[in-house]
Amino acid sequence: MYARVSSKGQVTIPKNIRKKLNLKKESGVLFLIEDDEIKLKGVPGSPSDHLAGSLKKYARGYVPLKKVRKEIQERIADEIAGEDLSR
Repeated sequence: MYARVSSKGQVTIPKNIRKKLNLKKESGVLFLIEDDEIKLKGVPGSPSDHLAGSLKKYARGYVPLKKVRKEIQERIADEIAGEDLSR
């Protein structure tokens, strides 16, 4: 399947691939580089994203959502990068 790279370096992921990887609004994509190939892994978003911050008043210390999301994405990326991709 072919996709053109825009002047900003952006590529639209074709609909059938988004469906196969379960990518929806606010989902992420992990780029894995192996030799001269790039592999994509979908990192689906979750409905719980809509509840983020709703328990803020009960928390002992506030941690910005942006910081939490970044740490979660890094952990997921590290976990996925360690998986066998030959499946």
